[in-house]
Amino acid sequence: MGSELLEMLEKEARAESERILAEARARAEEIVGQARREAEEILAAARARVEHERAQARARATSTAQLRASALLLSAKDEAIRGVFEEAEEALRSVLRDPGRRRATLRSLLREATADLPAGERTTVEVSPQDALAVREACLELGLQAEVHETPQLADGVRLVSPDGRAVVENTVAGRLARARREMVARVAEILWGS
Repeated sequence: MGSELLEMLEKEARAESERILAEARARAEEIVGQARREAEEILAAARARVEHERAQARARATSTAQLRASALLLSAKDEAIRGVFEEAEEALRSVLRDPGRRRATLRSLLREATADLPAGERTTVEVSPQDALAVREACLELGLQAEVHETPQLADGVRLVSPDGRAVVENTVAGRLARARREMVARVAEILWGS
């Protein structure tokens, strides 16, 4: 009976050992399966993060490139507009080199500058030395009571100064062109590019 008992105990021990091994194998497979799923989730999250970062980097690069392109386009348009106005200035300088046209321009500038003066009010007209004679003649033609002063700093136009010195009206080709430029930049752009 001792050997039967021993055999039976060995058999139960083997069965218990096989059950424990089977449970251990099942648990190990479960742990390995869980680890694989977690590894796949971590890998998928990492891939998604990398793809998101790539997309953000592409978006930043595209945005930067668009900003640079816009800046270059604006610079080119600004240069083109500046060229248009430089050509206009050169055309005006060409007109002013003709003595007859220069006298007519100065007369027109003087008439515009004095348009709001009260009738009969005496004023001082400042003008460049080269234009003094033409402006004196224009004052006579327009019936202005004005004292003409030569001012080398003033070019291509007139400056009226009231008797008390408080009111000054300057009407020069350069001033008119600067005002026209501010008012016409948008129109020139529209003509050049339709926008």
